[in-house]
Amino acid sequence: MSPRSKEASGKMRERTRTAIIVTSLELFAKRGYSGTTTEQIAAKAGISKGLIFAHFATKEEILFAILDEQMQRVMPLFFSEKDERPAKERFASLIESWLNMIKEEPLLLRLSLQLSLDDEYRKLMKEKGKKYFEAFVDRLVRLIREMGSDKPRLDCFLLMFVFDGIVANYTVAPELFPIDAIKDHLVATLTSRWKTSGLRRRDEKSRRRRGLTPR
Repeated sequence: MSPRSKEASGKMRERTRTAIIVTSLELFAKRGYSGTTTEQIAAKAGISKGLIFAHFATKEEILFAILDEQMQRVMPLFFSEKDERPAKERFASLIESWLNMIKEEPLLLRLSLQLSLDDEYRKLMKEKGKKYFEAFVDRLVRLIREMGSDKPRLDCFLLMFVFDGIVANYTVAPELFPIDAIKDHLVATLTSRWKTSGLRRRDEKSRRRRGLTPR
């Protein structure tokens, strides 16, 4: 095979792989992971079932390819190792990116809701999905700790629960939820709370050093 033929073959293979992932994302969002078959994916993508298995050994592999791509795309929006801004500014940017995604990525919202209700998906995530959860949580906990929270992991989970609720309700009735106002209020409320918590903790340490309170 000539170099040009190899290049053309590689591009075609990549296009096919992309078509499988995009089609699977649409069907998983519409039907759920358990409710989607490889036959349905092949039919909607306009390819043979055998061609799917030439790229992915199982439907599970397709799901984790989708999750990998979304994590690689989304994580830089939320966290950057090179971002040297104050923690409050980075936190505000994270909230803004999160809420913008809710407005601009309806397919991902539907996928998130479908998967959260899918027993087969929950079993897979319990067995193999730890890396996706922990990669996000660890970074968010570090940021929340920088903001002054004395219980950063609990506050991290609280924030994730809040966003789960926003996602569920915004998907059903987006016209009822003023996302921009929610963003500003959420940032102001949480940063004020954590700042107060951080100041109180520093004051307690100062008082202990001066022997004003028992250790």
